[in-house]
Amino acid sequence: MIRSVLGKFQTLLKQLQPVASEDMPDVSLKMYHIVCIPSCYSYFQTLLEQAGLYGLVQLHQFNWDFIYFDQGVLSLELPNLYECLYLQGNTSPLPSMAQSLRLLQMICGQPALILSFGNHSSQLLQMLKALGKVPESKNPPDYGGWLIIDRDKDYAASLLTPAIYAGLLLEVFEQRSGEIIVDTSKNKISSQRVELLQGKKAKVGLSTANKPCSIRLSSSSDEIYADNRYRRFAQVSSLIHAQVKALGLELQKLNDMQLEEMHDYVARKLPKLTELKSKVLRHLNASEIVIKMMGNFRRLQTLEEDILNNVSRKRLLSEIDEMLTTDGQRFNTLRLLCLLHHCVGVAPEELQIFARNYCNLFGHQELGVFQQLSQAGLLPPLLAEKKAPTKLLSNLPLPKFQQTEFQANANRLKLLTSCGDGPDGGSSSKGQAGALQSCPSFVFNGTYIPLVAQLCSVLLKTNSAEELSLKLEMIEGLHLHLDTGKTTPKAFANQLKVSGNGDQDIFPLRLRNLFVFVVGGASYAEIAACDFVAKLTGAQITVASDSLMAGSDLIATAFNH
Repeated sequence: MIRSVLGKFQTLLKQLQPVASEDMPDVSLKMYHIVCIPSCYSYFQTLLEQAGLYGLVQLHQFNWDFIYFDQGVLSLELPNLYECLYLQGNTSPLPSMAQSLRLLQMICGQPALILSFGNHSSQLLQMLKALGKVPESKNPPDYGGWLIIDRDKDYAASLLTPAIYAGLLLEVFEQRSGEIIVDTSKNKISSQRVELLQGKKAKVGLSTANKPCSIRLSSSSDEIYADNRYRRFAQVSSLIHAQVKALGLELQKLNDMQLEEMHDYVARKLPKLTELKSKVLRHLNASEIVIKMMGNFRRLQTLEEDILNNVSRKRLLSEIDEMLTTDGQRFNTLRLLCLLHHCVGVAPEELQIFARNYCNLFGHQELGVFQQLSQAGLLPPLLAEKKAPTKLLSNLPLPKFQQTEFQANANRLKLLTSCGDGPDGGSSSKGQAGALQSCPSFVFNGTYIPLVAQLCSVLLKTNSAEELSLKLEMIEGLHLHLDTGKTTPKAFANQLKVSGNGDQDIFPLRLRNLFVFVVGGASYAEIAACDFVAKLTGAQITVASDSLMAGSDLIATAFNH
């Protein structure tokens, strides 16, 4: 059983080739089976024949359904999909995703509308339409609307460092199928640092936690995680320490009990307390490692806030360069530069200087990474030194940087709290605790609202198609997919005006349940922000994606070249 990756398939064929030279009693017998997830491409069969294994090896494909991780969280667990779509331009995984979405439609019913944003999202819906109409069911649909969005339409929500507990756990620890491994000797941050800056490998966290332990990111299996998953990390850390003290005091009650009370306590309450103590200690150990690994957290968040608001570009570049030298993180320093380019823009000559310093630190074999990130739109193309017009730029009368797509959409949809005026657009008084609790931007310490959360808020609060058009008409690439076909919010509102049939207006949504699908990986900050919007509007929002990832995971895909 392998991923549908050409390199892995070719490696497997090389390992199986000696089988072809052996004398088989019956060549017609399929002695070996290869299961490809999620698709078995036609050229796999061609490679099988070229390797002389046809008739000995049988190929299968297995495209599984969405995997339930937690309440409101689904994943297809296809970690190589971002690399395929955005770095390689390979759209072959899209048909299998369309099949998964069609199966979900067959189970949950056809929504009243689907809002898509991005090229891959539109392609997915075209494939979904080509698969045929979903049979009508007597039961009402589970979702009133779907939102399908490309990852590159909101890179900021992935590249920014989250301030919530679940998000920081993924920043530090490896995650597989909704479970993280808390290892005191190795984690994402320590493994990406340059060896010179790693220092001595000391034990991190509790002295009793020598062996790696796992934490299931599921509310049903871990009540500590359920209570704290979307809270701000500073608050969670103090709450966990308080729970440890409370458990210690509870266990001390045994000393003051009579013998009969002690028997009853040990039989009924002690096993539950012991299990709870084990969970609390795991979270305490994990939080201590997070605190140690994210030592410059406040400085990092201040830097990210300045990047979002485009405060002093020269200082931002020098700070990123300084963090590269002092902290030496392979992925996270690149991530800051990608965030700067996405939000403000980075000039080719600025990238050259950074790339030279980066390669001097990590080796010149990493030069191809910059080209990979450029393919995904995370960095500008890396030009040759002699082609960089460093001296000419200062003589140009035109401004050096124009408004980026991020800046335009962030201003139109009020994603930056500095330009917000309420729960939808944030609050200018982000430093106040009350302001943080009334805005989805709390997931990024009150600086930025994830795009998916803001779009969900728009869909849930809109009372007419005309109101939706006023809010979204300036956003290019947004499309509504209705029973009548594909259209734009503005065209749909005009169509209703011309026909004069207001009964066909699907707003406000009759069913206040939304399904969100992010093509290319979702972050826990986006999930937490959508959960906040759902509670604020009295709705339900389910967030699904091909995988759940942190910002460093996004950058790490470029190193697979």
